[in-house]
Amino acid sequence: MAIYKTISSKVILRKVFRDLNPNNDNWVDDAIEWIGEALEHIGSSAQLETKVCVLPISNYKGVLPNDFYYSQMVGVNNAVAPSIETELDELLSQVNDIQAQLASNPNQDLTYQIRELNSRIVVLENIYMSDSSMVTPLAYCTTAFPNAESCPECVNQTTTVKECYFIENDRIKTSFASGKVCLSYKAFPTDEDCYPLVPDDISFKEAMFWYVYKKMLLGGEIPVENGINYVFAEQQWKYYCTQARNAANYPDIDRYESFMNQWVRLIPNINRHSAGFENLGTRETLHRGSANTYGL
Repeated sequence: MAIYKTISSKVILRKVFRDLNPNNDNWVDDAIEWIGEALEHIGSSAQLETKVCVLPISNYKGVLPNDFYYSQMVGVNNAVAPSIETELDELLSQVNDIQAQLASNPNQDLTYQIRELNSRIVVLENIYMSDSSMVTPLAYCTTAFPNAESCPECVNQTTTVKECYFIENDRIKTSFASGKVCLSYKAFPTDEDCYPLVPDDISFKEAMFWYVYKKMLLGGEIPVENGINYVFAEQQWKYYCTQARNAANYPDIDRYESFMNQWVRLIPNINRHSAGFENLGTRETLHRGSANTYGL
């Protein structure tokens, strides 16, 4: 079945304490990282959340968000008002100044200022991407000689290509020197303490439990004398890992309908990317004897 809700990793920690009643809590901090590892192993879409942001581009590159996991689509909005871009640049500059202050003096409490700036940035980013029809998707660069600050003489000038991007080394790199891009990406959701959020499903809970348990055994930690060894814990983890992945990927009725509409078609539409995959799940409608065809 489809999974919609999430729980904090703290619930998994309480489950370990409740079920095992371990002798100590030396493993708790490590367990937070183990839960993150287990979620990556499962790798289902239900455990991720979709985010959008505006990234400034300077010298043909921009820094990816800290919670970036993988990209869905990159686009540009050439119709946004210049005043919005100017105000967004000013706020991003203030954020950089605060980060520099924290680097020089980590004991400063600038939480209020950071939250205030972030809330204003979110509002401007929503304005920037409010009209999805004005966002033009960028193609992924395929040239072996992309535009770059490091070697301006290496650019292929024998052909004219449309604007593009590629991602590597924690950076998004573009064919244009400066500007802004709209990034839609997937990220691991976290709670107020930056602990990973886990899908609220019994298979995920059991999978997290057995992954933490087997890691404790691997490190020589014996929570309780119950005769369970590493081999058995590994087998249980693999079983519930597969079960959790299947449970998360099982669609609901609306997603089944959308999937059917994407595949049951007479006329393929190969231009979905240029429209940002809008109406991808719209059913194809053909009218006999009419030149008008809808839903394509």
